[in-house]
Amino acid sequence: MGNGHHVMMDSDAYPNLTLDWFDPAYWESQNAVTGQAKGRGTTLFVKANNDTLVLRHYQRGGLPGKVLSDQYLFAGLEKTRPFREFRLLKAMRQRDLLVPQPIAVHVKRQGCVYRGDLITAMIPNSEDLHAVLCRQPLSSNQWYAVGNAVAQMHDAGVYHHDLNVRNVMVDKAQKVWIIDFDRCGFRQGDKWKSDNIARFLRSLEKEKAKHEQFFWQKAHWDSFLQGLKGA
Repeated sequence: MGNGHHVMMDSDAYPNLTLDWFDPAYWESQNAVTGQAKGRGTTLFVKANNDTLVLRHYQRGGLPGKVLSDQYLFAGLEKTRPFREFRLLKAMRQRDLLVPQPIAVHVKRQGCVYRGDLITAMIPNSEDLHAVLCRQPLSSNQWYAVGNAVAQMHDAGVYHHDLNVRNVMVDKAQKVWIIDFDRCGFRQGDKWKSDNIARFLRSLEKEKAKHEQFFWQKAHWDSFLQGLKGA
């Protein structure tokens, strides 16, 4: 697109997509922002062509984030975090895994650094596991399904950098989805799988300690592990 802008789209579903779509101010001017989620940055939910899309700007966390904010070292377009996540999502969906549909990705290069954005389709009628567990417990079958979803991801050789209760979604049909594949990718071997599972357990224990009402007990972990082994 010129001027350091690079955009890639997954389908022809949005032929009217322009650079404006990666600018939160554009959606606000169209009164098309339907919600937002806070994380390292702000993720916007926007209405486009009667569909709900998710716009995420890549933002650094921790100490680097306080200095560099949203800037990353450019070492080639295919090595940028947005392009890698976009291609990973496409590959996972080709394997019939329940992950968000990638719509478009944007990288703006300025010299040796870049900034980036990703647009995905909203998972309809869903909420993250954290929101569910703050309201009600999951059944043994539901915990089994969560374990099964993680196992399918692992069986495909996909490492998740930050598997936690906010990156697992449950829809109204009780299907389990996994989201946020920044810094993730295909890996060989098995050690990283146990690291993923341990991280997920830590996130459950952390939220249990943080919230007075959080419907998770250690006994639920057995059902999760059964689903993990049963994939």
